[in-house]
Amino acid sequence: MAQVDMICLANSRKHGGRCVAGLRADTGEWVRPVSDSPDGTLFWTDYRLQDGSAPAPLDLVRVPVLRRRPEPHQPENWLLGKRPWELLARPAPKRSLAELEQHVLTEPELLGNQVDRVAHALLCAQPAVASLALVRPQELSWQITRSYSGRRQARACFVHRSIRYNLVVTDPNWEIRLAGLEFGNHSGAAVGARKSHRLLLTVSLGEPLGDYCYKLVAAVLELA
Repeated sequence: MAQVDMICLANSRKHGGRCVAGLRADTGEWVRPVSDSPDGTLFWTDYRLQDGSAPAPLDLVRVPVLRRRPEPHQPENWLLGKRPWELLARPAPKRSLAELEQHVLTEPELLGNQVDRVAHALLCAQPAVASLALVRPQELSWQITRSYSGRRQARACFVHRSIRYNLVVTDPNWEIRLAGLEFGNHSGAAVGARKSHRLLLTVSLGEPLGDYCYKLVAAVLELA
């Protein structure tokens, strides 16, 4: 059984469980550990650390993996091994966090195009090159609305390379921070983000929903 050390850059909601992803500390490649279930959802016993906590964004963790398990919409997937995850540093060393800047997306296209979704049929015909990206948002604001099912939904509105995006937030920590906002649109500072910190977004391509895979803000990262 192999193992990878990764900087956790997302621990987001997914189908009653979680989707965890990060960058390998050695190669800088994206890794998304997945279970052997059809959609790869992780549950508490899958991702619990040896100290009993959950991996948080910016933690450095050691994850057991068996082999690559790419999907057309998620090429970074690795099948998870059975050993417990290890917490190596909380947060990751400053040098490792500084290197995140090298991975911030500079291309104008965000995960294949300039809209908020990718057709699943297109991905089946031509698998995605990437389903995870680090984005430095410009003109960030928040929108509280209702989903198609009528549930409260938080969305991040931002500009990337002159293109405007409006994406669902699935970062549970930031959903809590945004829970006090009323329905409507709010400034980027509405939840008290510190001006001395810079924000990055981990954007992920989600599981197929109907005919599309939608882009999600899987984590909002505050870096000193």
